[in-house]
Amino acid sequence: MTGQSHGTMSPVRVAIFMVLLAAMISICYVVSGQLFKFAAMVITAFAAGDPVAPAAGPAQTADMMNRLIPVYNGLAIILTIALVMLAVKWYINTRAEERSTFLKKMFLYEALVVGVVVVLFPFFWMLCTSFKPSGQELIINKANPFDIVPSEPTLMNFKKVLKIDEASIAQASQDPIEQKKNFGTYFLNSLLVATTAAFLVTLFASMGAYVFSKKELPYKQQIFMLLLATMMIPGMMFMVPQFFMVCQMGFFGTKWAMFLPHLASVFGIFMLKQFMDTIPNSLLEAAQIDGASEWQVFRVVIIPLAFPIILTLFLLTFLFHWSNFLWQLIVTNFENPLSITLPVGLALFRGQYTSELGLIMSASCFSIVPIAVLFLFAQRYFIEGMTQGAVKE
Repeated sequence: MTGQSHGTMSPVRVAIFMVLLAAMISICYVVSGQLFKFAAMVITAFAAGDPVAPAAGPAQTADMMNRLIPVYNGLAIILTIALVMLAVKWYINTRAEERSTFLKKMFLYEALVVGVVVVLFPFFWMLCTSFKPSGQELIINKANPFDIVPSEPTLMNFKKVLKIDEASIAQASQDPIEQKKNFGTYFLNSLLVATTAAFLVTLFASMGAYVFSKKELPYKQQIFMLLLATMMIPGMMFMVPQFFMVCQMGFFGTKWAMFLPHLASVFGIFMLKQFMDTIPNSLLEAAQIDGASEWQVFRVVIIPLAFPIILTLFLLTFLFHWSNFLWQLIVTNFENPLSITLPVGLALFRGQYTSELGLIMSASCFSIVPIAVLFLFAQRYFIEGMTQGAVKE
């Protein structure tokens, strides 16, 4: 709320405002400085050499970063000054009786910004580490511990992961199988396995939940409780018999082995059933009176109303299979690159005594893209599904 201030300024409020203003200056300058430096680092890395050419030497990239120091530092200072002037203007134009509320909101926003920085810091560190030269991944800037953006960026880690560096290209030309052992193959394998598994699990679980929720059958409640009891059995207990069955069916070392043993999801049936119990039976009866078949009732009535929870189950299942390392490691045939998924492929960068941290971080940058995109797009459908499914008897 703007307007002329009324009354005298309280010294306590002024002191609190100055403390919050100082905190805002520190947060804004540090955060914006790192973000602008990260943008300069990316520009330097790509300007120093194209993705398939040999990487520029550390001296060249360091020289380019030094030239950009006044640019990103100046942008950080300008942004900080602009936010400070805006905060001071809002405080002065706020009525005296409303300044306590203004200070509470200012403190809340700063606390939220700090929370966001803490939550996103591991991802930012991962991005910065992926551009660091080999051997410098864990080196900290002693002059400024908050400065984690490398001053000598390189694209070599990404080239090695994608097998487009000179050594990998030369090796792939001699061994066709070695050419397929790259992050792109692992990424596509995981994408296919996770998408197929999520779709099938969601389909079977929704059909099972529909039966347990809306259909009558003998001993339905007892069967459902028996299924829930199986959730108390640790998953490790199933691995040996599942592995034996996969081998007997001849699926070892194939994509089928990655998800076939996990298509029956008791948790998914339970979660969807609890939601479908809230759907009025009158809607199903009305559809049946209109001549809808059992499949049409399920597809036209149940699925649209239960779409938010169905989508939630799809996302959870996709995330589980996207990061399911142990089972995929057990059923992987390392002689066949088409059976290696992303979690197993990331583990190949880790040796017995050393870990290629730069390669792991650069590969991880690609691995989080499908999850991030899926959740960002799903937010809109969550809200839309909830408003459409708000039906009462």
